[in-house]
Amino acid sequence: MIAVTFLGILVVAWTIAEIGMTTLTAQGAGPLTSRGLRLIWKLCLRVFSKSPRRHAIFTKIGPLFLALTTLGWYAGLWLGWWLVFLGASGSIVDASTNEPAGALDALYFAGYTVTTLGIGDFKPSGALWQILTAVCAANGLLALTLSVTYLVPILSAAVQKRQLALTIHGIGSTPAGILQMAWDGKSLASLEGVLPDISTQILTLGEQHLAYPILHYFHSRHAESALPVRLAAFSEAIDAISHSTPEHIRPSRLSLVQCQAAVATFLGAMESAHINISERQPAAPDLSAAVANGVPIDATPAIAADTGGADRRLLKSLVESDGWRWHDVVSSGGDRSPS
Repeated sequence: MIAVTFLGILVVAWTIAEIGMTTLTAQGAGPLTSRGLRLIWKLCLRVFSKSPRRHAIFTKIGPLFLALTTLGWYAGLWLGWWLVFLGASGSIVDASTNEPAGALDALYFAGYTVTTLGIGDFKPSGALWQILTAVCAANGLLALTLSVTYLVPILSAAVQKRQLALTIHGIGSTPAGILQMAWDGKSLASLEGVLPDISTQILTLGEQHLAYPILHYFHSRHAESALPVRLAAFSEAIDAISHSTPEHIRPSRLSLVQCQAAVATFLGAMESAHINISERQPAAPDLSAAVANGVPIDATPAIAADTGGADRRLLKSLVESDGWRWHDVVSSGGDRSPS
């Protein structure tokens, strides 16, 4: 039975490590948490990819993952401490009769101790088990505290994610739309007022995705508030401005470079945790509508794979990893999905 206790100690230690790596570090979740959520997400993408209600379904997965993560931590602590108590006969006794607790009684004792309910139907037998019971209760209280402090910044970051997507959508729903909105008949300099703020928000969200990988699974039902779609459209527009427009009509070079670097940094953070680079280049955006609107841009050549900004294959992977298609990036018709 000593082996059972030792196994319980390992389960408790592993669960505490998962909680600590997920909530107390800025480099992502524990290995079991991150890999488990990633596999479930990929399975959901595969199962629901052709469903007309896929986006409505995907919006529920992020909050579900958040709940499952915290419940999983408690389940791990509960299981681990149950094995610890179960491995030593007589470690837990009935509070009124002092009879040794059975397996189900030990499970019950471990559960109410971890959740700090303190019912008291059973009690530890001896000083060692009294100390371990106190440690068990402390584990539960720590898990509860860290869970609450973990939930708040994630929900706040999910709101910021939608806000940034809507901000970008406000200046254009497609790469061509962004160019048309920015064009005042003489130049694209009107973008100068928004580019620094957008690049700062992109960098902030990139760091939040590194610290809270679960943020990637908070899906938006509509393309106008879906950050991967809006970020790809924004990046395509910035690259088009940087390489296909006359220099004298562009916003400042510093603003453009900052935006390109911010998008590349964001994609680097996502590649480290969530996305694999696509094997194929996405289709070049159709900028003919911007040209027809008077924007002096060479819309004929496709944007190169690496134009000094983000790798377009990573952009495509980012969009697809969130359950969208590249068509949603270049077409305003993708702004709303069927419910």
